[in-house]
This record gives sequence, structure tokens and C-alpha cells, in this order.
Amino acid sequence: MGTVYSPSLLPLLFLARVAGLAVAVLVLIWALAFKSSFLTPSLDQQDLLYAVLHPLLMVIGFILLSGEAILVHRWLPGSRGFKKLVHLWLQGVALACGIFGIWTRFQGKDGIVANFYTLHSWMGLVCVSLFAAQVIT
Repeated sequence: MGTVYSPSLLPLLFLARVAGLAVAVLVLIWALAFKSSFLTPSLDQQDLLYAVLHPLLMVIGFILLSGEAILVHRWLPGSRGFKKLVHLWLQGVALACGIFGIWTRFQGKDGIVANFYTLHSWMGLVCVSLFAAQVIT
């Protein structure tokens, strides 16, 4: 039937999920509250939405969902095939969040080229590409 988790892991799993939810909420608060410090002040509502979605989708996809996909083999009851299917599904949703998060950065007035002047953007593109290669194979 597979590995069954110890009841002593339940509080730890609960704490990990609460911490993940707190991280997502804090990123959303950070993106909305400090929009004038990392975004140009003349953003319209659509540009603001895209700018807030980028960090939020990256955190939800690559940290929370891929982390949950890693843990699914330890806490989810069921057969090995079922666990692998849930793992694949979570990785796919994480990849979709990452691709959509990158897409949101290209929707601003600056265009695509303006988003590739930093190491952050190039490393992000490499990470998403490697993640996609891992999920596809």
C-alpha cells in the first residue's frame, strides 16, 4: 500500500501548509503595499495586476505547489500509481503557474526585451525551462 506517515508528522505537515499560506499572503501584501517602490508610479490597473501576479504566481507555483508535490509521496494514502499521478498533476500546475507568471511580466508597456536586462530574468527563464524539461520527461 505504500509508506504510511507517522502521526507525529501531522503537526509538522500542518505547520508547513500554514507557513506556505502565510508566505503567499505576505507576498500579496508586499506586492500591493509597496507598489510604488518597485513599480513605476504611473501604472494603470491592468499593469498593476500583471506586476502583482508575477511574484505571487512564482511563489505559489514554484515554492508551494512543487513543494507539495515533493511531499505527496509521504502523506497521501493510496497506491504508488495514484501518488505518482497526483505528483505529476501538482508539478504540471506548478509549471503552468510559472509559465503564466513569466507571461505576466511581458504584458507591461516596456515589452519583452526590457525584461531581459537582469540576471534575475535570465535565471528565472533558465529555471522554468529546466523545470519544464523535468516535468515533460
